[in-house]
Amino acid sequence: MKSSFRIVLMGDCSKHTIAFNSEMLHNLLSNIKKLSPQPDFIFFLGDMVYGGSNVSEQLDKWKQFVNNYYPINMFYTLLGNHENNETAFSNAFSHLPNEQLEKYQRTVYYFDHLNTRFIFLNSNRWGKGGGYALDPKQLTWLENTLESSTRKYNFVMFHLPAFPTGHHYSESLDSSKCERDALWSIIDRYNVTAVFVGHEHNYCRRIIDKSFNTKGLIIKNPIYHITTGGAGSSLNGHIKDIKNVVVGPLAIYHYVVLDITSQGVTLHAYDNNTTLIDSCSLTSFSNKIKDNNVSDILIPLSSTWRYLDNGSNQGTQWKELNFDDSKWSSGLAEFGYGDGGEATVVSYGPNVYKKYITTYFRKHFTIDVPSQYSDLTLRIQRDDGAVVYLNGTEIYRTNMPSGKIHYNTLAVKALSGADETSYQKVTISTSLLRKGDNVIAVEIHQASASSSDISFNFQLLGHKENIKMEN
Repeated sequence: MKSSFRIVLMGDCSKHTIAFNSEMLHNLLSNIKKLSPQPDFIFFLGDMVYGGSNVSEQLDKWKQFVNNYYPINMFYTLLGNHENNETAFSNAFSHLPNEQLEKYQRTVYYFDHLNTRFIFLNSNRWGKGGGYALDPKQLTWLENTLESSTRKYNFVMFHLPAFPTGHHYSESLDSSKCERDALWSIIDRYNVTAVFVGHEHNYCRRIIDKSFNTKGLIIKNPIYHITTGGAGSSLNGHIKDIKNVVVGPLAIYHYVVLDITSQGVTLHAYDNNTTLIDSCSLTSFSNKIKDNNVSDILIPLSSTWRYLDNGSNQGTQWKELNFDDSKWSSGLAEFGYGDGGEATVVSYGPNVYKKYITTYFRKHFTIDVPSQYSDLTLRIQRDDGAVVYLNGTEIYRTNMPSGKIHYNTLAVKALSGADETSYQKVTISTSLLRKGDNVIAVEIHQASASSSDISFNFQLLGHKENIKMEN
């Protein structure tokens, strides 16, 4: 008897003038078709189409498109703010449960599968203060639905984030804080397994815990608030508030895979090139289990690094494991200047025509059992050139000359266009890993002292033997 199953989640593929981004949706659905095992259901977290007066026609075209990959009754959808018509949405997705909450048609519903309850809410109505909110009637229904659940896991989903990080900060459920706090109080009271949202066009995994307590909101349980809004809409990684963010916000096209078993729930998020961008267990924080990851994210994208941007000659000791970097600055990747999308802007010095050639970065990470990894994957965004060291030993260089590298060594060439935003990917040996503390050190070099921009972001994955899902 089957005791495990798989869910895929994605959201936000709306696109102005053409309703939805069919090219990226094709890319993502084609990648999902290659998964093994295949998903039992696909959840789409709103903004399937751009909307407007012909939203019904757009939704019909969206359904016809995705039906080329999976039957439409495999899709469980949320009402997004771009669908903007509850009746059109309900008519389009006639396979969804109807009027579980009176006068909400198919925009508020739940269904159970094996040991799990999935709850879908309508975040597209207005609160007393004029912002988006879930009204008291819907909150009462949510509490009753959670109270009546006998399932091991309970997931809650709505389109607009309760705790946005930037792209729609103060334009989501946080615009009606009283209603938002009432919603989260219910989510906390029943300690739901996780909350999934869309709307912000990025990927972000955030822990909402007691550090978010306010006068009107007392939180007891840490719960993941996960944004998956990268199915084709224009990306945006703008940062306004990243308190308790574990991964992201990543302006990356992506989808999320949930594997649900009797032992626990694991999450894996993949970009449109099928590269793993996040993985974790969604099992209760107080009862963590060993998940079935085949890869561990040792250093996440857009994480915090120590950096030095004063143009100095750091010699060779700066890359060693025991080097003291406590006086260096600390910031969140992406680092850089000149492009406008940086989370941390670094200095190029006092002279725009004689910019610093080299900027230094260091990141510590911990390994409990180095032998569990067969190899490592390094992904780096660099503009212009980079040299990467693991525990003091060089493991990779890109767009840099051969031979000894000095603090004033120029990159081979100036990068532009896709070359400066894309990620270089390379597999490296685990032989340099140590039990306990490890450090990655990276030096980014400009191709000239008058270069207009610099960029740096980084990810390190550790690969383990595949652990299959139970059946």
